[in-house]
Amino acid sequence: MTVQVRLKDQYVQTIILISTLLPEAIIESMLSPLVPFMVRTLSSDVPESQLDGAVGRRSGILTGSFYFPLLVMNIVWGTLSDGVGRKPVLLLGLFFCGASTLVLGVNTSSFAIAVLCRLLAGVFGANSTVAKGALGEIHMEEIGRTWAYSCYGSLFAISGILGPLIGGILTSNTSNSRYPYFNACFCGTVLSCCALLVAQFLLMEPKEFLKQSKSANLEADADSGSSFEMDERPVLGIKQALGTFCSVSGMRTLVNNLFEPMTPKLVIPIILYVFIAFCNMSWMTLLALLFATEPEHGGLGFTPFASSFAMTLIGVSKLLCHIFLCRHMVRFLGPHKNFCFAMATTVPALLGISFLGGRNAMEGASWYFVVGCMLLVGFVEANAYLSSIVMITDAVPSVSLGAAHGLASTCAALMRTVAPPLAGFAWEMVAGYRNRTWIAFLVPLVAAWSSIGVCIWSMRRMGYSGVASSE
Repeated sequence: MTVQVRLKDQYVQTIILISTLLPEAIIESMLSPLVPFMVRTLSSDVPESQLDGAVGRRSGILTGSFYFPLLVMNIVWGTLSDGVGRKPVLLLGLFFCGASTLVLGVNTSSFAIAVLCRLLAGVFGANSTVAKGALGEIHMEEIGRTWAYSCYGSLFAISGILGPLIGGILTSNTSNSRYPYFNACFCGTVLSCCALLVAQFLLMEPKEFLKQSKSANLEADADSGSSFEMDERPVLGIKQALGTFCSVSGMRTLVNNLFEPMTPKLVIPIILYVFIAFCNMSWMTLLALLFATEPEHGGLGFTPFASSFAMTLIGVSKLLCHIFLCRHMVRFLGPHKNFCFAMATTVPALLGISFLGGRNAMEGASWYFVVGCMLLVGFVEANAYLSSIVMITDAVPSVSLGAAHGLASTCAALMRTVAPPLAGFAWEMVAGYRNRTWIAFLVPLVAAWSSIGVCIWSMRRMGYSGVASSE
């Protein structure tokens, strides 16, 4: 049985759904450039002579701690949302997102408490995974899905602009305050509360949304080639779902639902998604350390505000790409070739900015070079992420979207857990040397070109033409 949903309703529900991801996206982008500065505040137990190396290592641990629980929880929440519905999982995630961020803001002395806060946020941090499954349910056409996932990417691009700016502004005059990062974290908590109210009263459960559209006698266009089978499984109540999945048979069902869509057509896109996740977390960790470290130790010596502002350039580039470029490149080149082209751009982007290590980049032409490299990084992220998400969504039927994206996000969480400490360790090895900063950036560069090799191999092995369907 097929369903075609009115575009107006699709657009409204898409915007409402994506808006519920705003707090998590803002908080992540807001904290990213501030992590090295927060770690310095929380590292009173480290001798001054060892602080520069410890900041790199601890920054990686704090960044990766959010993603460690998602190794399991992305699968749990993604697959559970297939049964209990997307909306209850989103509401739960928003609540703990706000609560854990508030505690992070009032902590000023314990690095361990900061790590625990990020771990708790990660346990309930699968909202983006759940939302991707919901978008695939709301949009039954390929063009509609490309638009929806482009909007999804635009949200993170906008957050990449607003988050660092908000964080930089709210912490610029608090260096002597008892709680230097409370204002920024409290802002994230307020956003979470607002998004929770929006989701509670305005967001429709996607399965119920499709059923209501069906009951309104909307006709499906069987000849369009863009309709999909609707998931007829009932949405379970929360208690019923938890009772079911906590039993032995329920866990067996959970595992079966997870691995049901596993085919070579899905495995390759997941691998590519994992590569871009690893690269993204590696270069975001390294860029934050490059900006925060003094020039005599191989960095650029930015202030927290300057570091946050530089990070916004990635978001500006991503937003412009999603609005004007990404969808057209995916449709013209196809997701596979577009992914390869984007990842190849990492060479000028990362090597360019890494060779500035040890200089005062706020003077002369160096700052403009930083701007150009950051804009290229945004181009890479926007196109590579969109291409891999489209590939994953096209690889499975709509009834398995939650499990497919849950599995992809879980695999990506492994890389997002490993990448920051690895990048921090690489930075620790070159910290103190003015001309060796580029060596640390070989970590994401090697991964980027490895992903290109995997993508080209899959195109030849599976016979992808590389050109997206025009239907």
